[in-house]
Amino acid sequence: MKRDVLITLSVAILILALGLFWYYGTGADVHIADMTAPPVGVGSRGQLDIVLLNNGSEPVDVWLEVENAFVDENGESYSTSRLIISNESESLWSAELVSLQKPVKLLPGNNTVSVMLGYKLPGEYEVEVKVSEDSRLLDKSAMVVEVPPPELFLELEYEKERMGSSDVYGIYGYLINHGLSSARDVSTNLTVINERTGKTAFTSSRTYYVRDNDKSALWAWSDYPYAIVEIAHGEPSGESYMPVQNVVIGGSEDRFRINVTSTWQDQVVSAELLLPPGEEAGDAYD
Repeated sequence: MKRDVLITLSVAILILALGLFWYYGTGADVHIADMTAPPVGVGSRGQLDIVLLNNGSEPVDVWLEVENAFVDENGESYSTSRLIISNESESLWSAELVSLQKPVKLLPGNNTVSVMLGYKLPGEYEVEVKVSEDSRLLDKSAMVVEVPPPELFLELEYEKERMGSSDVYGIYGYLINHGLSSARDVSTNLTVINERTGKTAFTSSRTYYVRDNDKSALWAWSDYPYAIVEIAHGEPSGESYMPVQNVVIGGSEDRFRINVTSTWQDQVVSAELLLPPGEEAGDAYD
């Protein structure tokens, strides 16, 4: 009985050893020597550079399998099995361009292979690379790719001009992004509060898109401001100010707090103006 158990155990170990021998094999002597990838912005094209060392004396064809190289806006990782990306690819998200079934020919020594990366959400993504030959795993390695969020700021400024007995303040604003990642659908709210009454005089909302390391103007019409505040020291001017739609008209006793707040995911930025400015408001109240 004991002998039968030993025989069974020996056979099982032999089968396991043969399976491991077949899986890892004695084929190509290829290893992942290095992997590098700089931080990549949301919606931008990134690149993972892989150094593959072929210790053999002859060229060898291997397959690459890359996991977590593409993640969409829902957090779903695209399958990039045996991924090869052409430098002529125009879209990161075209299945026809990211699923070419081709082996990689490695010459003896170090070989650098580049794989395209793309992410629709910020975060840290562990990208795993597997190298195989005829379904035999030769080596695998993983590294974390950083996808930083946008770095958003708001900037407001104004220009003043006289129209009859009214002071007219044209408000200009910019949504600024100092980060690597672009930001789509940035919800931006304008709120104008009458400081004298404490009541909200005007509100409006709009979404914006700002590219990486760029700024987007808040106004919709070229050569026209984002918003206008008219302080009438007599009768209002009666000007419609079209096509500007963010318009507030007050009297000489009024002072308005202009607040703009932009929200992208969990990032909230804001900027404010007081119009008329402090010294002018003081003059008006005297």
